[in-house]
Amino acid sequence: MSALAAFRVSVLALLSDASNAIFSNNDVDQALRWALLEYSARRPFIRTYQFTVDAATGVHILPADFITRHVTKVELYDDDPDSIEELTFYAYQRDEQWIVETNYEVSAGEVLQISYSVIHTIDDLDAAAGTTLPAADEPFIHIGAAGRAAQMRALDRIETINMNPDVVKMYSLLAVDYLSSFLSFLTIEPGVRICLPDFPNSSP
Repeated sequence: MSALAAFRVSVLALLSDASNAIFSNNDVDQALRWALLEYSARRPFIRTYQFTVDAATGVHILPADFITRHVTKVELYDDDPDSIEELTFYAYQRDEQWIVETNYEVSAGEVLQISYSVIHTIDDLDAAAGTTLPAADEPFIHIGAAGRAAQMRALDRIETINMNPDVVKMYSLLAVDYLSSFLSFLTIEPGVRICLPDFPNSSP
């Protein structure tokens, strides 16, 4: 079973629709995209890109195929990890091309190591090659996607002529439950877990 198929199965199980009778794969995939966007906004996947400076300058125009949402760090690269120097920088887009300005002129031939954030992927979703999510976080993506799918279903039922109020209420409550859990998880720092203390036994 592919990674995407496994995610679909988990999301459909949370929606009590293992047979795809109510939610199509397109519905689930769209909900997964939303969950990945929300997750990545708070816990981005960081990649690095190395850019060789052609001429001494403090303004570096990156290739047009460099695509990201945010540049998070710029370093002056060195083969010795202890000699890598982090630079103060300002990064922005002009005409859909990224430009990085460093706090001082970088010599020709030196290499900038640029860290940037991208959206996490699920193997096979939108032709992605590989899943970047930590395995421990995958169940929360299932919950977030299930909540989003339930929310979309509730809205869809509201807009139909032959709406069933009980169905709308059921999916609305399910969406609130799942989305609250998902968003609570996203606001907790990685590695932190919330739990109740052990209460003393009050029975006689």
